[in-house]
Amino acid sequence: MAVYSSENNCFFEHKTHTEPMTMQSAHYHDSHELYFLKKGRTKYFVDNEIFILEPGDMVFIPKFVFHKTDNGQCTEVERLRFSFGDDFAGKDFQKYIDELKQKRFIRMPDDSLSELENIINRLETEGTKKQKNYAEMQRLCFMQMLVLISRYCTTNSSHLTPSEQTIQNIAKYISENCGMELSLEALSRKYAMSPSHLCRLFKKTIGIGLSEYVNISRITAAEKLLQATDKTVTQIATECGFNDSNYFAAVFKKYKGTTPKKYSMEKRKS
Repeated sequence: MAVYSSENNCFFEHKTHTEPMTMQSAHYHDSHELYFLKKGRTKYFVDNEIFILEPGDMVFIPKFVFHKTDNGQCTEVERLRFSFGDDFAGKDFQKYIDELKQKRFIRMPDDSLSELENIINRLETEGTKKQKNYAEMQRLCFMQMLVLISRYCTTNSSHLTPSEQTIQNIAKYISENCGMELSLEALSRKYAMSPSHLCRLFKKTIGIGLSEYVNISRITAAEKLLQATDKTVTQIATECGFNDSNYFAAVFKKYKGTTPKKYSMEKRKS
């Protein structure tokens, strides 16, 4: 089940996996995440996109966006992860965060990769030594990194196989058409696949069941409407493809930990 995760929310984390590793479920955080792959190969599913990461690649995951990693059969993966809130870098650097929300993939050219690694090494050293004002030095290093990687942001990573591209297309269709008929039978007809093959391929590629992904997409759309409109819960449920408002409330609470009504009231207070 895809759920909110509050673990590993420290600003900087450097970890190495020495055996194949697949995240068991999709999840989201209340902070942004910037992931840098130093060694190995991994597939990162974010919202409705598949990113194939090679050493030196980065991917940005906005807060509250469902995501999942899959290292496949790669036996050694070394990655670095930065977790931070909207106000971490300050308003003068918000434009870089906004750009990353739109262009989530970064592939550093060889002549700039060493510069990026030098910045990260300085940031990590500050965290290890913890000298006076080290957190401020880390923040300055991070802002320098944001400026550097902004030069190489793009919208996709390419290198998808034909089947991965097909599944990504289906995921995008689902997330962009939440109010439409999205049953297995309807999607099978649209993409000319047998229902069983579509189910297997979607689960294998994304790591999330098709019906679960439909629910995730609908709840994500509902969350945006609850934040931005004064529509009733029943209206939003219908608009996002739920025929039963009680079922909508139950699914919303499953993924967001609260009811749509309480969520809406809390957002209006903030």
